[in-house]
Amino acid sequence: MRIKRYVLDANIWFSYFISKQENNLATIILENGLTIFYCNELIDEIKRVATYKRIQKYSIEASTIVSFIKLAAIHFSLIYPIKNYIPDDENDNYIIALALQTNSGFITSGDSHILSQKQTLEERHSKLKIITKAEFEKKFS
Repeated sequence: MRIKRYVLDANIWFSYFISKQENNLATIILENGLTIFYCNELIDEIKRVATYKRIQKYSIEASTIVSFIKLAAIHFSLIYPIKNYIPDDENDNYIIALALQTNSGFITSGDSHILSQKQTLEERHSKLKIITKAEFEKKFS
């Protein structure tokens, strides 16, 4: 069922860990029977972003987030080549590809490049919805 299939962008995973709300995320996933997908590209982004100075100040280890993701989500290997879905940041294309290739109904992201393409992507892929963290949490409150 598409309505329970999600892709969470790296910024969403970090947001839950920075705010020490990862247990709330686990509860949302478990209590609502959500299927969350991740790919190697997401793990690589988590590892890269964890080295940023603005993230290091929170003392969050990339390995902690990666371990959580691997417990909470299902791994999917992307099929290449990936189309250029996000013209302003080609590094975000894998998130859209992951959602489409896994038949996920939702992408949860706070990334401005992805959110700026929301209308275009939703029109082109009618079964895909792009939502923010607040919208994600509201669905399950």
